[in-house]
Amino acid sequence: NSSLTPGQYRKALEYAKKGTYKIIYVAPERLMNREFLEFAKSVNIEMVTVDEAHCVSQWGQDFRPSYLKILDFVEQLEKRPILSAFTATATSQVKEDVIRILRLKNPTVLTTGFDRKNLFFSVQKPANKYSVVKNYIDTHPGKSGIIYCLTRKLVEEVCQRLCEEGVAATRYHAGLSDEERRQNQDDFIYDVKPIMVATNAFGMGIDKSNVNFVIHYNMPKNMESYYQEAGRAGRDGEKADCILLYGGKDVVTNQFFIEKDNENEDLDEEERELIRERDRQRLKKMTFYCFTHECLRDYI
Repeated sequence: NSSLTPGQYRKALEYAKKGTYKIIYVAPERLMNREFLEFAKSVNIEMVTVDEAHCVSQWGQDFRPSYLKILDFVEQLEKRPILSAFTATATSQVKEDVIRILRLKNPTVLTTGFDRKNLFFSVQKPANKYSVVKNYIDTHPGKSGIIYCLTRKLVEEVCQRLCEEGVAATRYHAGLSDEERRQNQDDFIYDVKPIMVATNAFGMGIDKSNVNFVIHYNMPKNMESYYQEAGRAGRDGEKADCILLYGGKDVVTNQFFIEKDNENEDLDEEERELIRERDRQRLKKMTFYCFTHECLRDYI
């Protein structure tokens, strides 16, 4: 990945050619890099596994055009390896897209179901979100949890207040240096600081079993993201709380993010507008979740 120096990167490829590694993790953006492609053609790759596979689909909540290059990469190899794909959040349409776009051949489709009985879902609409968070932490001493905020500014504010009030908390967002992010992540994983305040940049690949609660300080932009983030709680099978703190401003902030989203530079304006419209529909469904009187689990 990008945190390696060119020397370290070349050394890693050198070891890989010798067969030192069983598994290589690589970002899809790097697959078509000339040096990496030369390496890939010179070795026998048994399997290419696509993680977060919903990113290949324009219907997925995190579409990334770079994921479309995975198939270009596979097709440049002399021998087609086995292709497998995994995701925690896929609607039936996204499932079909994954199979079609990655051209999986007679795939075995395994769906484990989403319902985890140990997770308790609730939505609150407090006048003072911070006091709800602080009260929850005070009444659950020694418990580890994640507090998700929509913006970096909020992450900083909430984390600072918790620390000032004696809570062992740390923070994570894209504005921090690689070194600080790594250190803060380690402090959280090893329970040096059991409370993590973060944007949605935190969580991919984090498999901490004893997360007892996930509090969303703001409403996320869609149900898929919410379920994926909330699902980081209770992986040890113990009872865990997934609490969403709704405020009217959350809708406005999310609408702003949707309209300003220019991440998908490979797409033309018409395609971008199509994705924005889908995102608006998802936001609407997420907002309905916060106001429904039916069972939240059933709504998900």
